[in-house]
Amino acid sequence: MSITTRFDDIVKGLDEYTFHILGCGAIGSSTAIQLARMGAHQFILYDMDHVSEENVGVSHYILSDINKNKVDCLKQHILNINESAIVTPYHGLFEIFNYEGANDVVILGFDSMSARLNAVKIMCSNPKTKPLFIIDGRMGAEQYQQYFFPKPTVSLYEKKWYPDSEGDPEPCTSKATSYCSNMSGSFIVNTVKKFIMGERIQKELVFSFPAMLMKNK
Repeated sequence: MSITTRFDDIVKGLDEYTFHILGCGAIGSSTAIQLARMGAHQFILYDMDHVSEENVGVSHYILSDINKNKVDCLKQHILNINESAIVTPYHGLFEIFNYEGANDVVILGFDSMSARLNAVKIMCSNPKTKPLFIIDGRMGAEQYQQYFFPKPTVSLYEKKWYPDSEGDPEPCTSKATSYCSNMSGSFIVNTVKKFIMGERIQKELVFSFPAMLMKNK
């Protein structure tokens, strides 16, 4: 029995795409797990960190993951959902975009804004290996921002980018709860679904958890 049987009429074809998860913390791990449950088959995971105790309360990790590489743990959690998934983990700095084909999708979830911009520059350096689209999910103190970049370029990304000094001053461990991270993953996966199914996509959205209000464009 396929795990996607109950919603095959809502979304199909995620197995035709390769999902590059840049940053496997709260946003990245939630997105990867939800994509796996929705039928995504191919993943490339990028992160240089290990799982720490505070990650268990926010991200999709468990106590036995502590002190292990995030990418290796997330790979195993994806395989626990879909044992035939193809998952490639990269533990280290993002220095090379491991392009797979015409249907590469990038999810940006790095904590550092400078790391995000650098990643976009690497991905867009070769027109022949640019991703199909980028979804940039940013978590503030109970506020989530998301930007959708079809046919991305560095100049387009820089229009929505700001330096780390202008971001939320709270440390990353204070920015999220499990409901914030899970909802961020839901927004991202829903956007992927809309693209695949040819539905209208909000290029920019901001969701406030305290107010339960969304602004989008």
